[in-house]
Amino acid sequence: MIKLLRTRWRILTLTILIIISIGLSGLVWVMPFRDDRINEIYLTHSTPTANQQAMVYVPTTVIKTGNNREQQLLFGQPQNVVLTAQESLQKWELSQAHQVAKGKIDVYRDYLRQSNSLLLSYPSAVSLKAFNTTFNQKLPTAGLKSVNHILIPLNATGKLYLMSDQNWTVYRYNVKAEKLSKLRAALTGGEQRPVEYRKINNRMIITYPHAISLPIYAAKVNYQNVETFTQALLNNSRSGNLASRKDGQQVIYHNGTNKRLVYNRANGEVKFENYLDKPKQFTYQEADGHFYRRLQRTGLVLEGLRFDSYRLNQKQITYRTYVEGFPVYNEHNYGVIEMQQSQQGLEEMVFSDASLGTPLPRTTGDVTLPATAVVFNALRANGELKDVQNIRIGYQWKTNRRANSVILVPTYYVKIGNQWENYQAFVHEGGKQ
Repeated sequence: MIKLLRTRWRILTLTILIIISIGLSGLVWVMPFRDDRINEIYLTHSTPTANQQAMVYVPTTVIKTGNNREQQLLFGQPQNVVLTAQESLQKWELSQAHQVAKGKIDVYRDYLRQSNSLLLSYPSAVSLKAFNTTFNQKLPTAGLKSVNHILIPLNATGKLYLMSDQNWTVYRYNVKAEKLSKLRAALTGGEQRPVEYRKINNRMIITYPHAISLPIYAAKVNYQNVETFTQALLNNSRSGNLASRKDGQQVIYHNGTNKRLVYNRANGEVKFENYLDKPKQFTYQEADGHFYRRLQRTGLVLEGLRFDSYRLNQKQITYRTYVEGFPVYNEHNYGVIEMQQSQQGLEEMVFSDASLGTPLPRTTGDVTLPATAVVFNALRANGELKDVQNIRIGYQWKTNRRANSVILVPTYYVKIGNQWENYQAFVHEGGKQ
């Protein structure tokens, strides 16, 4: 009997140790990128296609405005604010659209700074149809065409505002079945940093009035086999086996028809070209859905990917990895996919075989960045400020090729000529050459 009790006790003890180990392991996932990993992986792999698209097309920036119009950028909250807002909005019924502002940037800025409110912002405008898909709405596209910001009053007014930077347009909607308790609760904890909206070159840009301290993150790096992409993009029942040839560091694959894929073994960059027999015609409202379906066919891991920008005239879209609401940048397109369809019917994609994996515990401190005004002054001194299209803080992906892990370091990025560059390229040595 005693021997039996000892055996059972050992089994019970071992079971408890295993449970504790699993719990501690879970903390490694949750702590660094709380709002970009566990919840996202669960939702991405267990929901239909429409909801998968909704995960890619959620807003990325969260700003809470207080009673005195002071604004705080929120990130790292224990409960994901964006996903909580999405879950709430999907249950609300929006109706009775009414245009309340148009053409006046100062009025538009007042709405951006509405007291006691939550502002959810996209990095670039999304179509109203993409908004409908993301938030389970049925708003007509006859009036408002695109959305840059979602303004939610936190004092239960029964109103919601959709804002478009195009012509500084604001639409107000009545809200049925509005419940704010979960959303208010999600705003607690985490990190806050003061921000201000300023007008720069006739654009509204988020700025940081003071020096800002942000954490350095670390994560494992995942590398996908190039065969994943060749099978996903070049496989065609009408063609024979895939053929390939080497050209230096490049491997060029083709299937004997109108498709080819070029893989750079040195930096992991992938370029895909598809000459369409009948180019797909799509409207602005259809563009997000069109490119998302193409994105699904790449074989890429979509975890952490977010809609980043769309250039209407060029029919060019960018999806980018985000961490804690901040975009990630790398010179070899790690964590980024760019897609374009020309008027002549050439479909192009550029991406990488590398993506962020499991977050790692933080071992380094924070980085302090200057106030945005300091960056503006440096750009002005170099004659670059007049050309600035946008500025934002992002994370630079620093790693050697085939490294098992990556350090993500925060810095400012400046958009000039439709290209994002580290701000230091403009403020040192007389500016960007």
